[in-house]
Amino acid sequence: MFDKLSNVSAGVSNWFGEVRDRSDFIEWLKIAPYKKIMDNRGRYIELANDRGYLQLLEIQGKDILNLGHEEQQITLLNYHNWLIQFQYDLEIYSTKLPTDTTRQVRYLTSCLNRTKAKLKKTNNQRIRAQLQDQKQILEQNIKTELMIQKQIYNSEFILFLYGKTVRELDDLVAKAMSYGNQDFVPKVISRSKKEQILEQINNMNEKI
Repeated sequence: MFDKLSNVSAGVSNWFGEVRDRSDFIEWLKIAPYKKIMDNRGRYIELANDRGYLQLLEIQGKDILNLGHEEQQITLLNYHNWLIQFQYDLEIYSTKLPTDTTRQVRYLTSCLNRTKAKLKKTNNQRIRAQLQDQKQILEQNIKTELMIQKQIYNSEFILFLYGKTVRELDDLVAKAMSYGNQDFVPKVISRSKKEQILEQINNMNEKI
């Protein structure tokens, strides 16, 4: 499956987003190994040619070298136990994705809008000076968060699960998320993040 994913043409930069040349997109779909992200609860990926369905789950990484000896042993044992219990076909894919600072930018923008609103309402020079300082700090912080989002990439581990039917994949996902414990629990990935991952796999110019 990974060979098929890797060999897809790298010319498509965003196959779920807007496509400038619709004819090229249609031609690309003919060789793509998947059809679409479904609208079901799990946002499964429907594979092409009736090959079944795919789900992506995130495995939280740990800096194991900086853990204490006992915590290292517990972490490794929990992962070992999960592998023993979950004896199904799977792939674990290591990738680098941009750091998501969306929440921080949203919060800072909200603060900036409130500060601007206060500036419009006051004529007090001392208060205006304070608000101007706040405004400049918030604008700089937003620029910093946006720069982090563009320049800093996090290593992430993605679990690929395959099912011939939606029901089969439902069962696999439930087992994958319940066989672990609090130390090792794969997590559901949002639709937008799946788009990022699949775009990266199909664009060999992206950081991997």
